Parts: sequence; C-alpha cells; structure tokens
Amino acid sequence: MAEADGGYLLEATAETGLKDVSLPERGELYLIVGPEGGVTGEELTALTRAGAVGVRLGPTVLRTSTAGAVALGTLGALTARW
Repeated sequence: MAEADGGYLLEATAETGLKDVSLPERGELYLIVGPEGGVTGEELTALTRAGAVGVRLGPTVLRTSTAGAVALGTLGALTARW
C-alpha cells in the first residue's frame, strides 16, 4: 500500500466514517472490503501496519456484496474522481 495515495479498509468496528477521513483528490486509492463477518485481528493488524485506515460507511453494516459498490460511489461523490 506504500505506493498508493490512500488505503481504506471497510471495517464494521471502525469508529471513523469514510466521509470523515481526508481523501486525496487525485492518485491511486486502495479500498479493501473484508469478508462476511469481518477481518481477523491478525489481518487488521497487518493491514493497519501496511497503511490502511479503518473506516465504516455508516451506522448500518452492509453485506460484502454491496459494501464495495456503495463505498466506490461514496469515493466518487466525495472526490473529483468522477
């Protein structure tokens, strides 16, 4: 993740919302969507060490099948990417 301009992990236990983080207007972003049930503690530690910021989409936890699409739409709306 070091070569990216931002890395975000959708995580149900995260306290910060995707809309509340400082998003780069340009450059490469990584968006990590974990499996149903969330990432393990080891995975969370490894991803955080690699530079990922844990974020949530809102108060409702979405299924993995829809979370990625909603997050991409959110990133498009919050930045100049689209």
